[in-house]
Amino acid sequence: MLPKKLASQMILLMLFTMFCSQFIIFIIFVLETDQNNIVTEKIYGNHYFIRTASAVKLMENEGSLENLFALNTYRVRFSLKEQRVFYPSEMSKFDIARSKELNHYLPDIRFEGAIRQFKPIEQRFWAALKYLKNELTGNSHVNSSNNQRAIILQSQVKLNNDKWLIMSVYDLHVFPVWISSTVIPSILFSIIFSIFAVFVVKRITSPLAELAEKANKFGKGQTIQEIPPRGPEDIQNAIIAFNTMHKRLSNVHDHRARALAAISHDIRTPLTSMRLNAEYISEKDVKQNVLQKIEEMQQICEATVTFALKDSWSEKNKHFDLTSLIESICCDFQEQGLDVNFIAAQKLSFQGRPIALKRAFSNLIKNGVQYGKHVEVHIVLLQGIVEIHIEDEGKGICDADKERMFEPFERSEQSRSRDSGGLGLGMAIARSVVRSHGGEIELNNINKGGLDVVVILPI
Repeated sequence: MLPKKLASQMILLMLFTMFCSQFIIFIIFVLETDQNNIVTEKIYGNHYFIRTASAVKLMENEGSLENLFALNTYRVRFSLKEQRVFYPSEMSKFDIARSKELNHYLPDIRFEGAIRQFKPIEQRFWAALKYLKNELTGNSHVNSSNNQRAIILQSQVKLNNDKWLIMSVYDLHVFPVWISSTVIPSILFSIIFSIFAVFVVKRITSPLAELAEKANKFGKGQTIQEIPPRGPEDIQNAIIAFNTMHKRLSNVHDHRARALAAISHDIRTPLTSMRLNAEYISEKDVKQNVLQKIEEMQQICEATVTFALKDSWSEKNKHFDLTSLIESICCDFQEQGLDVNFIAAQKLSFQGRPIALKRAFSNLIKNGVQYGKHVEVHIVLLQGIVEIHIEDEGKGICDADKERMFEPFERSEQSRSRDSGGLGLGMAIARSVVRSHGGEIELNNINKGGLDVVVILPI
């Protein structure tokens, strides 16, 4: 499973690329150092016949072992033995036919020559894989420290002094000998490269981490400073675009706050004038009705301005105990004689705007008391989030109306009378506050009757 962070994925990609390149180089080296085609041509040709005949002539003329050993190469070794190394009974028909060909190259019919192929030539790559498999499974009968080579061809010729001239053709090492001398440098290179890759990737992606952090804070209504552009050009462009967006939104919010403050001030003046004029009305019933309507108009204007200014609250984020905040709200309602029960829970440290959250929870609990009589509040702590359940015993809300309840000036009670409810802004303000903290509000009907208002907040 791939890691989730960009930096981890980039580091993994670079390490995977390095591993694949080294593996391909290893395969190329193994194949290039195989030389199977050359050895096969020499074995099935006359190359080793000529070399054997040359060694026989040398020993008959010079008789020096030093001259004989001078003919040795990496694959071919000459030696003198008192006895033959294999017998005619051990030879195949192919070996017998090849032995007759060998005798034609010998300098004299007095010499008795024979040649035998001990093992077929395997491609070095497959032989190395078999060797590794045997080593890992413990089935290897070869001492890995010696890494002895196998004899693939051997010829023997009886000299005039009754000694046997032996020529042995060896295979390459099953496991390439150069690997042991390159493993340590490769490991050191991989470690250095990994450290360098981690440093470079962290340097490239750190501006993205800061951008994500500032965007998250800005989305929760916190005040942030502009991010200094750094890193690659593409990331710098993203940071500049974010700074521009942040500046424009801040200007729009400030302009809205000033405009609404002016509207609120301008509306209070005619309302005050209307209230003074209403005092001169002689009929008490008409006077009381006019003053009541003026009071309603003032409350509607103030609530509307407050709701419109939800994104411009100046309250700063701070750490506080969310459990204590909710418990204090429930205690306030209990002191007012309302049927609100809070189930005790452990302390929960939270960062946010406590005044705004207090208003949101107060609105939700008050709605529960108004429409469901009895309200029970409890907190559920889950991984990364906290759920605050506000359960009432009312009629609940049908699924079609759940989203409508969060619209401004919408109420569950359709009479629109001020005596049966508020202005219809409580749920809208509560959702606005919760969403500004990165959370959400869900409305779930309870099977036994009632509504469960679930406030979900990230910790």
